[in-house]
Amino acid sequence: MTMKPKRANKPDVVKNDLLNAAGQILVTNGIQAFTLELVAKEANVSKGGLLHHFPNKKALLDGLFKREMDLFKHEIIASMEKDPVEFGRAARAYIGLNQDGAKETPVIIRHLLAAMLIDPQLSQEWIQHYWRVIRSVGLFETMTPALLLACMAADGLSLWDILEADILDQKTRDGLHGLMEQLTHESGVLRL
Repeated sequence: MTMKPKRANKPDVVKNDLLNAAGQILVTNGIQAFTLELVAKEANVSKGGLLHHFPNKKALLDGLFKREMDLFKHEIIASMEKDPVEFGRAARAYIGLNQDGAKETPVIIRHLLAAMLIDPQLSQEWIQHYWRVIRSVGLFETMTPALLLACMAADGLSLWDILEADILDQKTRDGLHGLMEQLTHESGVLRL
């Protein structure tokens, strides 16, 4: 039995399906179990079709990272547009304070960042792209020590999430988010 290509002449659809499958496999199975064969099967695409769009595993991971960073950038911008207070707006958006229910780094980005921790080549390449994206939203235009501390605390929590270090209860995590939010306001003075 041969599979009929249901997406003939729609390379963008196939590419998006491959990236969706790659993200799902990364989240479900982790980077160690991430294979091109598994992605092709999940996306219902032949391995040759996958290789047409992404010639190797690194190219597929690069594509997924860039797509997720683009989505992250758009979420930050949308959050900034909803925030009526100019000072600290970019930091609050980066931390996720103005996003409905978002109090942690998106799960696919967390897994991609974990891949960076074990692959120095990915780390060198992706960190440059990551900072270009973050700078493009204006995060560092009016950075103060208090804003930087809030962003670094959020990054630390994200790292704990990546490492699956479930050491904070929800009350403590909420308290940290409250402190980070206080740091993003003009006075930057903590009210403990």
